[in-house]
Amino acid sequence: MYCYARIRVDGKLFANLEHAIEKSNSDKLSECIPNIGISCSVCNQTFKRIGERKRKINKDTVIQYEKSSKCSVKYRKQCTVACKALRALQNSYSKLCGAEILLQPMGIRGNDSNEILAVQYNVMSMEFEPAGNTYAYSDKEIWFIETHIRRFRLNDPKYRSKQLFNFIKNVIDNHGKIPAYEYNNLIVELFCKKLLGKSQEEILKICESIYIITFSKM
Repeated sequence: MYCYARIRVDGKLFANLEHAIEKSNSDKLSECIPNIGISCSVCNQTFKRIGERKRKINKDTVIQYEKSSKCSVKYRKQCTVACKALRALQNSYSKLCGAEILLQPMGIRGNDSNEILAVQYNVMSMEFEPAGNTYAYSDKEIWFIETHIRRFRLNDPKYRSKQLFNFIKNVIDNHGKIPAYEYNNLIVELFCKKLLGKSQEEILKICESIYIITFSKM
């Protein structure tokens, strides 16, 4: 949900069920499918929990959500998309101090631009950044996304993934031939798809250009 790392490795699942809006706010959230995703244990149990006690939605807002929501704790609808009640609760949640989080799997929109708040990966800098190439965000929304990036240490040298850098190095070592192994990172998979249809020489040239620029930063 947050770091885009592969959570199934060698047949073993390294993940937690993650409640985007903490289930402690309402019993209805504990099994609300649009509020649940899969996260690695570090993001879920460490980074997401920072300031969790401060992210408590006030009682009146929760009561309104529970009244408006069409499901109940006992008789639960198998929702596949977020209902209006959940979206309203999410909007209130995102305004809380310390709740600058790009909630997944349902995603959130900025209050200023009404655009989906998202990150993109800058291949040349090997860093995550606000998806400003796709959406027109306000300064406040950019700050919100950057706060999310800092929370989950997406660009922190200690935690950030080096899978793409290693993939590019392997391509160069193989003279432009894409290695046939299972990628452990979504970014690598997306980058690999961009290379499809290109010749081995073109792939080598692209990877060498990126490697030269990024080597000093890794």
